[in-house]
Amino acid sequence: MSMKPCWSIPLWVVVFAALVLWVFVPWASGARPGAGPPEGCVSCHPGLKAEMAQADAHEPFRKQKCDGCHTVHASKYGHLLKAEPRELCLRCHDGGGRGGDDIVHSPYGSGDCMKCHDPHSSGRKKMLVAKQDELCFGCHDKDRIANGKIHAPVRKGSCLSCHKAHTSQNEGLLSKQRVALCKGCHPDAGTKAGAHRGYSVADADCMSCHSPHSSQRKALVMDASHEPFKRGQCSACHTKAAGGGALKEQGAQLCLRCHEDEAESFRKTVSHTGQGVYCLNCHGPHASERDKLRRSSETRMCLGCHTDTAELVRDPRASYKHPLVKEGRCTGCHTPHGSDQPHLFEKGEIGGCTNCHERHAQFTHPIGEDTVDPRSKRDISCITCHNLMGSPYPYALRFDRKKALCLQCHKGY
Repeated sequence: MSMKPCWSIPLWVVVFAALVLWVFVPWASGARPGAGPPEGCVSCHPGLKAEMAQADAHEPFRKQKCDGCHTVHASKYGHLLKAEPRELCLRCHDGGGRGGDDIVHSPYGSGDCMKCHDPHSSGRKKMLVAKQDELCFGCHDKDRIANGKIHAPVRKGSCLSCHKAHTSQNEGLLSKQRVALCKGCHPDAGTKAGAHRGYSVADADCMSCHSPHSSQRKALVMDASHEPFKRGQCSACHTKAAGGGALKEQGAQLCLRCHEDEAESFRKTVSHTGQGVYCLNCHGPHASERDKLRRSSETRMCLGCHTDTAELVRDPRASYKHPLVKEGRCTGCHTPHGSDQPHLFEKGEIGGCTNCHERHAQFTHPIGEDTVDPRSKRDISCITCHNLMGSPYPYALRFDRKKALCLQCHKGY
């Protein structure tokens, strides 16, 4: 008597199981985290073989440890990555952290490592996605930086001979302090008194007169010049004492001897002078690459002192910002010298906003002198609810508008 099995396995199940074993068993044999399939990936992605053979190839990629960065089946991140790109990179490249450096290159700070580096290979040192100068000028305006008489490192495309790529303790991501950096290639420049009208410049900041990139003028002297400097009238500000380093007067008083029209703005209720801050903190006394002899961009100058604001502006989580903040135009809302309004606003906290946002001049929520913020006991203005420097909430609101924002004042609801 023959016995029939009480169950049977459908053929499709057997075939499916065989396929699973065929695909995954080679991966599992002797596998360890990050080991990856010897041929599993390249069997479907044959174009990767040539990249893996390149000398500069990323080490995990060259060793076919694809699963060190990628998941095999599914992921909530692009390209089946195991985590956000920055987090993924820093798992191995923890030495690339800030290390206390204050100045951070924007792509590095935002975690956009692949804006400069190829994650697999590129045929270039450090897996750069382009030649050094092409990479830098992809973001930084070449026509402005390299125009006219060009500094040799710029002409050669050697940006990293002066700058660091990720972070630095020096303004402009410089690899050294300005004076030391220039002396590295020009050790005798400060002794050439004849070129500096007899004044000693041994320890002077070369970049207060000379452009580190390019200029239309001889010796890379910056294009915009202070009128006395342009005329060679150094004695208008300097005495011959102490090799010419001594000034005739200290602080803003020296500048106001000629710029009398600016004196009134400094006398306003809120003044941008005092506590060691005066004209030369923002303006170069000799020459500049920018209008009004500004030492640097507005963003860099302002955030160099206003470090609390800098943290917020640079925080990648605070993605909602006022358009002028994104453009780096601080003076679009704030007067740089003095104001009779708080925070150096030109027209007050409300007037400064409604000057552009006309519809909100008749805003439905009470604002102005007849209102009181129960927390600060001050009148309610636009910045009571909006943090224009940066916020994680739409419209740059200080809290989630669905409920949390209102409950800051309306506790009983």
